[in-house]
Amino acid sequence: MTNQNNNPIRKWNAGAIVGVLFTSCSVYYFVKSFEYPYRNRFGVGPGLFPRWVSLLAIVAGVVYTLVSIFKDKFTVGDTFPHGKELLNVLTTILAILVFVLIVKQTGFLVASVLLLFVLFIRSYPVWKALLYAIIVSAIVFAIFKIGFSVPIPVNRWGF
Repeated sequence: MTNQNNNPIRKWNAGAIVGVLFTSCSVYYFVKSFEYPYRNRFGVGPGLFPRWVSLLAIVAGVVYTLVSIFKDKFTVGDTFPHGKELLNVLTTILAILVFVLIVKQTGFLVASVLLLFVLFIRSYPVWKALLYAIIVSAIVFAIFKIGFSVPIPVNRWGF
């Protein structure tokens, strides 16, 4: 196993990598925007907005890449979390993955209470984490299910 400080990937310019990826995605969307008409019989067509937004994104991506290369350099090793921060990120990703896997079986309310409890337990006592998870989940459920009539996965008891 290699030492983290000797890993060559950690020395790569993270800003330049992100800039190139962003510019590449922008070029892709710019090319795809030509599949839609720029104008139609009513005036502005559905191709106008994606074409101009992707063009602006290409310019922004190129500028960001150049600034990252020549001025504000930061390495991949500087951008990734370590220690407790890394544990927080991994916990969040795992909790979201579990939420996605169980939401259809348990319903939105139960799955979101579990998700939020896992996220809150790191910062609050157990009883507060559970209480906050229940309250926030119930409010979100009420807003979307009852208020906006959005079809949300529910269990056999309706929540």
